[in-house]
Amino acid sequence: MLLLHLLLLLLLLLPISSVNSRRTPPRYKIDLDEHPSQRWNQVITDHLEYLPGVVEETNIFGLGCTSIVAQNSKGEIFHGRNLDYDMTGLLKNITVFVDFVRNGSVVYSGVTFALYNGVLTGQRPGAYSVSLNARYSGAYIDNILMELFTKFKRPVSFFIRDVLENQKTYEEAVNSLSNTHLFSPSYIIVAGTKKNEGVVISRNRWSAANIYPLNMESNQWFLVETNYDNWAKQGDNRRITAIRKLKSIGKERLDEKKMEEVLSTVPVTNNLTVFSTVISPKNPSVFADSTWIWD
Repeated sequence: MLLLHLLLLLLLLLPISSVNSRRTPPRYKIDLDEHPSQRWNQVITDHLEYLPGVVEETNIFGLGCTSIVAQNSKGEIFHGRNLDYDMTGLLKNITVFVDFVRNGSVVYSGVTFALYNGVLTGQRPGAYSVSLNARYSGAYIDNILMELFTKFKRPVSFFIRDVLENQKTYEEAVNSLSNTHLFSPSYIIVAGTKKNEGVVISRNRWSAANIYPLNMESNQWFLVETNYDNWAKQGDNRRITAIRKLKSIGKERLDEKKMEEVLSTVPVTNNLTVFSTVISPKNPSVFADSTWIWD
């Protein structure tokens, strides 16, 4: 695990190639009223040519992410997210934006990958948004033991889908994401619609190791999480650069476009960045309008 972590850091530090061009991911509707075996048919059909590449990638390492939740001087909440992964080239071709609908209405939306039905980044419109970052904590055998304990029912990305579908409020989502047993450590970042509704949940397998919220009263108007504990000494240039950029923008000028600037700054975006997105749960359309794949 330590070796894989060091390899990730090396890839992030390499000179970044040109990433000036960007494109919008294809958008699909997944009808929750349909049988689960039928819901993803169109998504799978459109991406069958990439299936051999997914099957061949059996040794995957290098999951790294940047998630930001910030509040401007008007009390508006913005959730920024870059997803970095070692399978960058392949994942860019299978990244999709999905609206999960029931009775014709959107229950929640997410950015995910064709041929994979978990969600690492999602929004329940008008309520809250969630992103998942990897946390490197504990031995791999602990993951296996927790898989047995939970009977393989709670991979984190599938659990996030369950939360988005069933937890209607920010408070309910934070409580569930903080206290439910999971079989791998993680950082779960949640943004809401009201003042100070933003939090970084540092998860152990059993519960939250730390819950770090926004607090405008103490001038904590943004939180930046990459892949390190916020209470530990860090030298992650992604986090350092994002903090510096947010401070230069200031809470008075922060909006979705300024958050895009933060996410687009090197090395916050880097050779491993697959996609970027900005979410403002109070204004649900921001999510689809501000999601892009790096080319």
